[in-house]
Amino acid sequence: MERKYKLLIVDDDNHVRTTFQDYFTKRSFIVETASDGIEGLEKLRADEFDVAIVDMKMPKMNGIDMINQALTNDDTDANMIIISTPDESNKGDVIKALNIGVDAWFEKSELEMPRLLKRVTELAQVIPPEMIRRVTSMIPN
Repeated sequence: MERKYKLLIVDDDNHVRTTFQDYFTKRSFIVETASDGIEGLEKLRADEFDVAIVDMKMPKMNGIDMINQALTNDDTDANMIIISTPDESNKGDVIKALNIGVDAWFEKSELEMPRLLKRVTELAQVIPPEMIRRVTSMIPN
């Protein structure tokens, strides 16, 4: 039996959340959603996800801050993807996102779902280095 990958979608736009959830669920992903950065961070801390797709601009906490908190506090091993509209981000945001460990960035206006699916699947199949270190640390010398 093939392993089902677990995906978290964090976006304040209900239409985006439901569209992505339907699309990935039909492709055998286990999908959870969050409507803002704080809820997304809580879900990342409470459960294990293979990939999180996070909107750049949201109320309460933006996507970069949410991802930064999750990754710097070792709250998650999930691979991170940011989605945004062209007016929500700038070159500095992209550099900051890459520096904190974001794995991919997609513009919503140019988003092709098959391309996003391909990247999500690639990231879901990667074993995070932190997990490899944890597992190998348990192996006796």
